Amino acid sequence: MKTIKHILVCLDLTDIDKHLIHYASLAARVFHADAVTFIHVIQAYDLPNKSSKSFPDVKSSLNAMIREELDNRIDEKFRNSVSTRIETRVAEEDAAEEILSFAGEMDTDLLLIGQKYGEDRQKRYGGELSAKSECDIMFVPEDPPLEIARVLCAIDYSKASKAAFDRALHMYRQQNAHLVCYYIQDSTRSYFPASTQKSASQNLSRAETRHQELMEQFGLDPEAFPCRIDASEALTSEGEKLYNAAEDDNADLIIVGAAGHTATETSLLGNITETLRRMEKSIPVMIVKDRENKKFFAQLLS
Repeated sequence: MKTIKHILVCLDLTDIDKHLIHYASLAARVFHADAVTFIHVIQAYDLPNKSSKSFPDVKSSLNAMIREELDNRIDEKFRNSVSTRIETRVAEEDAAEEILSFAGEMDTDLLLIGQKYGEDRQKRYGGELSAKSECDIMFVPEDPPLEIARVLCAIDYSKASKAAFDRALHMYRQQNAHLVCYYIQDSTRSYFPASTQKSASQNLSRAETRHQELMEQFGLDPEAFPCRIDASEALTSEGEKLYNAAEDDNADLIIVGAAGHTATETSLLGNITETLRRMEKSIPVMIVKDRENKKFFAQLLS
């Protein structure tokens, strides 16, 4: 498992910034990060034309004002516990591309993105970051829980979900967090009629066997790491069922693995991740990237 040493936090000078800063402090402590960078991207259309003589002065003044504002929002106790930095960038067209470029330059391990209640998540900004980022991502809602005592990890036993479980296991060991796995299945492979008692029983047995095999791979006792298995064929999407399970379990964090082409087994995780990204939620969601496959959700954005 790749350790998280550098966390990049996207701020926009709105009220959600305070929640992101508080959560960044928690994440830095949980993952023993060495550094946290706060970035604000200025859209070029908010600035005078580059050809204007006033452009350098306006840009410099705006950068200074933003840095001062963000600097005032970061608690001194936070600064004393981890190295912090404030970065401002100007995006000619696409703010997401500017963030991705900076994340690559800084070898970022975890990207924190705020999600406001009622915002339009159909827009490409969050989806683009989710799809193209090579580092792990956390979508943080307003008023997130400021502890990680209970973790729900989505498992479909693909390579990507094993990476997610590895990250969840780290939290279990470092934070003594209660860890529950949730088995997700690709209901699109079902045939009509959608469900029978026999097929549900077979799904349940198969999931239990695969969970035991996964625990053995990690040298763990399956009984110590229970797996919630919903073998029903309810019309509710897998992403919604996963989130409902997290709420039922009073989870502080949902962890999902993600990677690859939508035509592979990891496409199920890709679809679930996108569903969770768009949902109105109160539980943070962490997307763990399978770094060996760098083509993340390309088809989701086509």
